[in-house]
Amino acid sequence: MNAVEPIDHPDVAATLAVAFTQDPILSFLYEDPSARPAMLTMFFAARLAGGIGIDEVLMVDGCASAAVWVPPQGPDDPGPDFGGVVAATMSLLGEEQALAKFVAMQPLLEAHPRTPHWYLAFVGTRPEGRGRGLASTLIAAVTDRCDAEGVPAYLESSDPANVPLYERHGFSVAGEVTIVDGPTIPLMWRDPQS
Repeated sequence: MNAVEPIDHPDVAATLAVAFTQDPILSFLYEDPSARPAMLTMFFAARLAGGIGIDEVLMVDGCASAAVWVPPQGPDDPGPDFGGVVAATMSLLGEEQALAKFVAMQPLLEAHPRTPHWYLAFVGTRPEGRGRGLASTLIAAVTDRCDAEGVPAYLESSDPANVPLYERHGFSVAGEVTIVDGPTIPLMWRDPQS
């Protein structure tokens, strides 16, 4: 497993774009399946750029799998800059459609816990790497630290099919958010374990 430097961001963006092609929430955001792979590559490139110096980005097995974790933050700590994601999405969808999607997704942002925690923003594996425990390696890399440091973790399982994976790592469903005209997203919390 390797910590990722900005020079690796194109590989990570490509891996996450492939991994999230059928993801329910990103399919809601970028509805056109034929354009979605390119749109997701731009989305992840913008998201990674906005998190430089804040995110902990990990990859394993030559970037067959990658994860983006945001470390615990206090109320005054700067978080990732989402300006690039917003600009890219407006460019791809048009301002009116992008704003409508962002408004629909606002409850998901409002549900984010205020308690300092590690936040698993994304973890994804290319199809040819699935079933080998690569995502588990990237999850455990930080949840082990959470346990050692006594810090909780949080994620939104944008694909409910992944809930059992996260439960195996100690996460529990703590609630859910339904996006208007979109998917229902399980919200998952993990207390540190001894």
